[in-house]
Amino acid sequence: MSPVSLNTSTIQESYAPTPSQKAGSPSGSAPSDSVQPAGEPADSVQLSPAALREVALTGRVAGNVAAGNLTSNQKQQLFGEISSIQSQITADRQADGGTLSSTDAQTIKQLQNQLSGTIYSDAHNGAAPPSDPYVPQAATREALEAGRIVLNEKAGNLSSDQAQQLGSQLSTIQQQIATDEQANGGTLSPAAAQAIDQLQNQLSQQIQEAAHPAAGT
Repeated sequence: MSPVSLNTSTIQESYAPTPSQKAGSPSGSAPSDSVQPAGEPADSVQLSPAALREVALTGRVAGNVAAGNLTSNQKQQLFGEISSIQSQITADRQADGGTLSSTDAQTIKQLQNQLSGTIYSDAHNGAAPPSDPYVPQAATREALEAGRIVLNEKAGNLSSDQAQQLGSQLSTIQQQIATDEQANGGTLSPAAAQAIDQLQNQLSQQIQEAAHPAAGT
């Protein structure tokens, strides 16, 4: 994966598995701005909502690049926009004593919403993003885990070989999701959803252990 020019020094991860995905939900690659449902933990729990969304946006770009949906120029432009938003978050926090004010948080969310739509349009030949997209938890976690791999490699926490291996495992899970959905009329059965959730828990923990070996689990 290509390096991403983001300030990763403030992104501190702590692994925690997420609740099982709701079975029978439609899948797709629609944009997700609400990265994690309220009250539910994410793969990377020690992140502010704005930082968590940056991870997911990074993962969506990386995933679409891997799928051949984005050109090299589009990838660089999108990563540049992510970097710009990250710089704005850092500047706003410094100006407000280390946290985002409610006004700044709303502005950052709007910028991330716009970028989310741009990612979708770029990856879908200019198509307008859905006005009310639904993204199942399995797809949300794919984006988060892809983003964590990219950012940890950029921060020097993962070697290129480790990032490639973890990315390959993520691709295997994505293929399994597609196979299971195809076999069940487009949705995951309860048993398949539980199995995917377990695989994603394992991968999330592997990312944490590889990037922070001294921290343990």
